[in-house]
Amino acid sequence: MKRLRRTLTCSLLMLLVALSLSACASEQERSDARTRPMVEKLCDHWSMGVLAPGYMEAWVEDLEVRDDRGRWVQMPQGMAGDMGQTVGWDPKGGVAGQTLYSAGAPMEVYVRWQSLAEAQTYRWHFTISESLRQALVKQEPVVFLGKAGNSCRSNITIGVAPGGRTIVWNSGFGFETAVVMYGQGEVEPLGPWQGKGKEYAYPLSDKAKQYVQEHGIPYGSWDPPPSSTIPVVTAATAQPGLPLPAKVDVRAKPAGTYVLSNVMDVDSTVILRSDGSFDAGIQIGSAYGLAAGHWMQHGDTIRLKRDARMKVRGTVAGSESGELSPMFDDMALTIDDDCLRTGMMGQNACYLRQ
Repeated sequence: MKRLRRTLTCSLLMLLVALSLSACASEQERSDARTRPMVEKLCDHWSMGVLAPGYMEAWVEDLEVRDDRGRWVQMPQGMAGDMGQTVGWDPKGGVAGQTLYSAGAPMEVYVRWQSLAEAQTYRWHFTISESLRQALVKQEPVVFLGKAGNSCRSNITIGVAPGGRTIVWNSGFGFETAVVMYGQGEVEPLGPWQGKGKEYAYPLSDKAKQYVQEHGIPYGSWDPPPSSTIPVVTAATAQPGLPLPAKVDVRAKPAGTYVLSNVMDVDSTVILRSDGSFDAGIQIGSAYGLAAGHWMQHGDTIRLKRDARMKVRGTVAGSESGELSPMFDDMALTIDDDCLRTGMMGQNACYLRQ
């Protein structure tokens, strides 16, 4: 009995010592945690889009971004989004554009657009500041609709207006839109499409034409505020650190990846491979289609021949091709600069080379 008491007493002492050491260790861990620098969580994506003031319609001919890996990434072209407000820049004008997950941090941006309200073409080339690059990827705490969370200021929006006036906004879910810089583009000396014998993308719409006839174009309203400390970046002070990418002659080398760029609410990609095969996909709402087959080129026309026996590479064998896959049956694509154009759904759709 005495031996049992001694054993229990020793066990109890050992337990008390262990608990004491554990408490000391836990307190030390908490102390270390308070002094240890926090590791920031990073966002792995960013987006970019283009807006124009209400009625001041604009068509984006080219939007390219050089990332920190030295690669130029081509963003979709097409009609700029409508900012809604016409006179002056909307303080809440920033919106999310195309989101990229695989590109590195943006370093430089080149944009060329047609100002349809005045029938003039402009270009602007600017550098992304280090502070903006950091803001794109750094997660910060936000409170939205009464709920706390983390978010990133991962959206860049470029505003373009008549006279070549520009602005850059930075925004993100749960954050107020912030103006990053104002700018002044320069007139493209070669005109629309850089003088490749084309007219402007679209005539000014009837509503926009009526507004311009009745109110004119409020050029001065897009100037930076006189007291603003936000930098103004002109084309002359925004020379690129690297040359712009050379355009690929699609007619001579059509193999590549093409993304549908100017049809609302439709996602579609066509991949032409150098071995003469192709993969394609399209999604409209919940409907989709996948297709594979072979392509042939005759002059400026590329024709897709879907083969139901072929599987789209990277998909699960035996998966359904989707109800929209017949859209790629005998599809004709016309080479137009770096676009493959098709009359999909009655529109002059552009599959833009990436």
